[in-house]
Amino acid sequence: MEPSSSSSSLLDGNLRFDLYAVLAALGLSAFLAVCFWRLYRLTVSARPEDMLPIAAPPSSCAGAGGKAALREKDVAALPVFVHGADGTAAVECAVCLAEMKDGERGRLLPGCGHRFHVECIDRWFRANSTCPVCRATAVGQPDAVAAGKGGSPAQVTVAVQS
Repeated sequence: MEPSSSSSSLLDGNLRFDLYAVLAALGLSAFLAVCFWRLYRLTVSARPEDMLPIAAPPSSCAGAGGKAALREKDVAALPVFVHGADGTAAVECAVCLAEMKDGERGRLLPGCGHRFHVECIDRWFRANSTCPVCRATAVGQPDAVAAGKGGSPAQVTVAVQS
């Protein structure tokens, strides 16, 4: 009778070990699935188009003077230029990091003199009120570009393409 009880306990021991191994494997699989899901959600929510909201909430207070975004009429008042029309050197848009090509429209910020693609800086100004390069206030400041050139007002040529 002893051999049967010893083989029975050995069978119970092997079955217990297998059961623990299966439970550990299931637990580890569930843990890894949760980790990968969280990593996926983190990377999907970090897309550049999700970083800049289309419109800032009216109650938010950010940027210079507590102003989060520029009004559309302030953005429309900023000077527009056509790159290459006046023989200017190559300009890189700091928002999209692409170089402006001849014939592309851009905006000149009068407070600091930085230049950007019209579409890029307009999107930036939906959430911010400062220059993306130097953080100078985009509107409401005296013309610093003209002040640095002897005080005469800067002349900006606006070319409209149809």
